[in-house]
Amino acid sequence: MAHNAIELHSLGYSVHRKPFFNLQKSVSSLLLLRLQVKGNCRVSLNGRPYEVGPGDLIFSKPSETYQLTVDASPGKESADYYLFCEGEWIARWLAQGGFPDCVRIEVNDDILSLWRRLIDEKRNLREDNSELMDYLLKALCLTLERSIRRRAGHDASSDLYMPYRIKRYVEQHATEPLTLEEIAKQHGISVSSASHLFKKTFKLSIIRYAVEVRLAVAVERILHTELPLEHISESCGFRSYPYFCRAFRSRYRIPPSQYRTDHRASHA
Repeated sequence: MAHNAIELHSLGYSVHRKPFFNLQKSVSSLLLLRLQVKGNCRVSLNGRPYEVGPGDLIFSKPSETYQLTVDASPGKESADYYLFCEGEWIARWLAQGGFPDCVRIEVNDDILSLWRRLIDEKRNLREDNSELMDYLLKALCLTLERSIRRRAGHDASSDLYMPYRIKRYVEQHATEPLTLEEIAKQHGISVSSASHLFKKTFKLSIIRYAVEVRLAVAVERILHTELPLEHISESCGFRSYPYFCRAFRSRYRIPPSQYRTDHRASHA
């Protein structure tokens, strides 16, 4: 591969009309870009799950594990654009960009036309179009980056909308390890701004809300499964079983074991 060049290994437009699942895998040198344009799917990156919808752009970076699950059917299609590439320029672009694993962007004609043109040129085997494809891929990457920056700037400037984005993120990731630093980074703002805006809107802290969501999930599992309480505590994101019991008692006034016994007896 020539100095400073980009190697485009594969790309295309994929439509799923029936369930699809790929095995978890990683490629040491390749970047995967995947843009969901229709329907929904689930993606796992390094073991972290993401619910993906139209406009969500996935960055599966070199050496990361990637797993895709699509629950599609003839009347419920899932469609996406994807590409695998590598090269010195790509490595620098990733290092400088600091892109999240999954980010929502505005899907516009600039992005789609560049992706489609790349697909057409990749199929053109009669001409030496490597330089053209190199420029097209760079243009696509930079256009995606501009869309990410514009979306982040617009959202970050909206003090009214930001707390609801944080709230939704906490609800989606409450059972995972969460830190204020991670939440703030995902939304492109400082920890102090995230904490202030959230508490101003919802009258409680971000971490306290995460605990409330975890407790709500725990209650469902206590009532509707036979899982041991220690397992429920761990699977709902609590750092220790004693902490789970203290939080549960503080919220519901009784320990989780008694809650399970009392509520099951009342529904017997």
